[in-house]
Amino acid sequence: MNTDSSLLSIVEDIYDTTFDPSLWRQTLTRVVEYTDALAAGIISKDASGLVRVQHPVGISSHFIQTYADGYGECDPTHAIRLFNVGELHSIEDWLPAEEFRKTQFYQEWARPQHIEDVASVLLDRSADGFSYFGLATKEIVDDGLRRKLMPVIPHLLRAVLIGQVLHQHAAVASPIIQTLDELKAAMFLLDSTGYITHSNESGRDMLARKDFLRADQGRLVAADPQLNRILRDAAAASILGDGATRSESIALPFIAQDGERFVGHLMPLTSGRRRKTGIAYEASAVLFVAKASLDAAVAADIIKNIFKLTPAEARVLLTVVEFGGVSETARNLDVAESTVKTHLGRIFTKTETKRQADLVKLVAAFSSPARG
Repeated sequence: MNTDSSLLSIVEDIYDTTFDPSLWRQTLTRVVEYTDALAAGIISKDASGLVRVQHPVGISSHFIQTYADGYGECDPTHAIRLFNVGELHSIEDWLPAEEFRKTQFYQEWARPQHIEDVASVLLDRSADGFSYFGLATKEIVDDGLRRKLMPVIPHLLRAVLIGQVLHQHAAVASPIIQTLDELKAAMFLLDSTGYITHSNESGRDMLARKDFLRADQGRLVAADPQLNRILRDAAAASILGDGATRSESIALPFIAQDGERFVGHLMPLTSGRRRKTGIAYEASAVLFVAKASLDAAVAADIIKNIFKLTPAEARVLLTVVEFGGVSETARNLDVAESTVKTHLGRIFTKTETKRQADLVKLVAAFSSPARG
């Protein structure tokens, strides 16, 4: 299997985990083999300080237990929580290699396993804690490994987000279509023309509002022309399977008429184990739509470490995301509209965005779509 086909196959496996979390170990094993690494896992730490290693691959039960019992507390890779969601980092990004090798964590836990470095990607961060993907390597993480791993990262992030939507509100042991129907998030099964072949109760309620999404002669239509074009193109491309997910169209920011923010995630159903659901409902893609929210406790961290804004710009950003346009933001902050416009101009420059909808999408990307 060549590199491109191997990567595409791994991407298919990644998205299969959203319907079947038991596949994570098999999938991470493939990532380890693809990158010639030693081990991998998803590490989480909650607000109480409890450390968990989920879906560990390449690590013995002894070292998993000692990590949970104490070594995890001094793991320098936990510094990933201070960085941006979705960025790839190695230990040297926060600790020089020579200092790392002097630590108790390296001498007593990493070195006996021949671990010299860890490639880490922050997956989720909230007031309740954080989680990240960790790939342990036998050598210092170099540009070659980064080039191999970078195409995998966006799919890991999306799979985690979609998986949260799927499994936070329903029992994964139930039949998948029953699981989908029980979701609080709206769900639409679509064919390649955008025709709705099935929707759950939340989806039908959303369409009944005839707001930012509606059904037009059976096809799903977005009120925003640009988002509608992206949705239409993504549905058409979904027949290509996970090859279509390389575009950013899988993440869609929606704004209701009353200013409520929603985030949509579109995933092909023509690859892997998801194919059975697609075939059963003559669908090539599934779209999940749920409220996007930004936890106030997380906001300061996002502003400090991601947007690099001044306090005044940060207040404007959060107020725009929460309340809407310039007038509403000025009224809530008790400042002149011209002041809001000035700050927005600087925010657009710093975040490399062009309009308020882009800011909503940027902020929503760091919030779980299962919240709210």
